[in-house]
Formats: sequence, C-alpha cells, structure tokens
Amino acid sequence: MSSSKKSVKVKTPNGKEIELVPEKAWALAPKGRKGVKIGLFKDPETGKYFRHKLPDDYPI
Repeated sequence: MSSSKKSVKVKTPNGKEIELVPEKAWALAPKGRKGVKIGLFKDPETGKYFRHKLPDDYPI
C-alpha cells in the first residue's frame, strides 16, 4: 500500500473531474518493461470503485 497520500485529478465514471486520493496504487508492467501506474479510487457520490492511470512520478 502507498504510505504517501497525494491527490490526483481524475475523471469519475460519471464524467466529473475531481481531485481524489487513491485507496491503493500499483505498477502494471510486463517483465522488463516500464509499464504504467494504476490507482484504485472510490467515487464520493456513488460509492463505486474505479481504476484510473496515475502520473509516472506518483510514489508507490
């Protein structure tokens, strides 16, 4: 789990752009490649969880 809590501007499944802190963050990469960072977010309005790509400089 990520110890630092840095908010990221994400687009919710409803189409709204808001600043949220991911509940969990991880790297998704094939072996030997750079890959991307993914965060698990919770929509404050609906309470549903969704995933979104994180910036490359986000600490994991």
